[in-house]
Amino acid sequence: MRHILLAITALVAPFTAFSQTSNLDGASGNIFQFDLENQTFELLKATEYEPKTDIGRSRFTVRWTDQTTITQIVERTDFSHTRGHYVTTFQGIDAANIKALKARQPFEARLAIARMGVKDAKGIAADFRSVEGIFTPDPRASPRGGKILIDGNEIAVTLRKRNSQVFIHTPLKPADLAKGFWKTTLHGKMIDHRFTIDRMEVTSLNDPRETDDPKLPRVLVIGDSISMNYHDAAKASLAGIANYHRNEGNAASSTQGVLNAELWLGNYHEKGLHWDIIQFNHGLHDLKQTYDPKSDTFGAYSVPIEDYKKNLEKQIAILKKTGAQLIWCTTTPVPNHNKSQYARRKGAEIEHNAAALEVMQGHPEILINDLAKVVHESPVFDNWRKTIDVHFYKIEEQNALGEAVARAVKEALAKSKREK
Repeated sequence: MRHILLAITALVAPFTAFSQTSNLDGASGNIFQFDLENQTFELLKATEYEPKTDIGRSRFTVRWTDQTTITQIVERTDFSHTRGHYVTTFQGIDAANIKALKARQPFEARLAIARMGVKDAKGIAADFRSVEGIFTPDPRASPRGGKILIDGNEIAVTLRKRNSQVFIHTPLKPADLAKGFWKTTLHGKMIDHRFTIDRMEVTSLNDPRETDDPKLPRVLVIGDSISMNYHDAAKASLAGIANYHRNEGNAASSTQGVLNAELWLGNYHEKGLHWDIIQFNHGLHDLKQTYDPKSDTFGAYSVPIEDYKKNLEKQIAILKKTGAQLIWCTTTPVPNHNKSQYARRKGAEIEHNAAALEVMQGHPEILINDLAKVVHESPVFDNWRKTIDVHFYKIEEQNALGEAVARAVKEALAKSKREK
């Protein structure tokens, strides 16, 4: 997927007393309801809580002005999509290449920032670890290189073969933001009780309404890296039955689940963005423990059991607002003691699953997908049970879990159909 970033200056509108005192510097979220006429949009972010009232808020109205500057930043691996001459900054120049640059000889860099529309270049940095000048790509020689003009000299420069990045900056207008789906990170400061954004970085996201089948129900899976393991298998098993989605990244612990639930749900009240089925799971991050090698003992859980139960209750309340049929997915087993930095104790999931099921008993409408049972009983996981890794990397393991998730979703769809 193409990644696009934007830098933008704007103001957070005085929405309520809560938003007026909210510092959004470094906040990340998604943009919804972009309004060109009123010069506003909604930032939907991880929930923050007002400390005195413990009331959470995840939506903030953001405003821009006619003086707002917007810069599009496209991430690439080389210069093959660019043409002409433009100011470019090359960074990540190691000692050997610093020596070459000082001698005005061809050199390599790790990162390049192409600044379209910029006229002035800063030249070579004092420590020679970065250089900025007029760059002309040479696709005939290499899509990763070209020549940079420094002090009247053209010097050949190439990006490293591994782990190199190119960020292409291009000026945009506010109208460009009205098109597409965006994820953003804000940077700014409080001025007169309002948060003023100095710059805003935005990544272009796929609009699910462009790829979903509108005739099929929409399914959201909220989970940690285990849900990443079975994602492709579950999606394939539900092809033609449901539009399958999962939260971006790793849902991690139940604490993160509470903070990010609103963000993951998105604007579910808009047509085409609703959810019919939501499966959610937390546990493997909650049950992480410290480990003392001297005494060979495990410490406290990352999230205490009682807090784990409280977090699940809070998340259930948030998810229920969508009107979707909910599925709780049990935490898959810890096969054996892991005494590393991310220590986990064999069998720790048993206590957490018992606590979660106790919570679910108060919500009988929530279905249970017992993935822990699948792992315990299927011979597919015989070799996995000999390891200390909680993840599932083998295709047959992923298929078994994905098919179990698909069965749970089909059961939920049938239940919803019966109740209509």
